[in-house]
Amino acid sequence: MGGADTIRQALAAGYVDELFVTIAPVVLGGGKRLFEGFDRSIDLQQVDARQSDWATHLRYRVKK
Repeated sequence: MGGADTIRQALAAGYVDELFVTIAPVVLGGGKRLFEGFDRSIDLQQVDARQSDWATHLRYRVKK
C-alpha cells in the first residue's frame, strides 16, 4: 500500500524482503508501472501464485 513510487524507494534502499502483487482485471485510472524507471537490477524468486475468479496473487522473494 503506498503506490509504485513508495515500493521503488523501498526496493532501492534494500528494505524489501518479499513482494505480494495482486493483479485484478479492473481499470482504476492510468496506474503506474511498478518497475518503470527503476535503474537497479533486482533478482526475484517466485514463491507462490494463486488465482481466483477476481484476481491473481503473486508472491516473490527478493534475492540479496
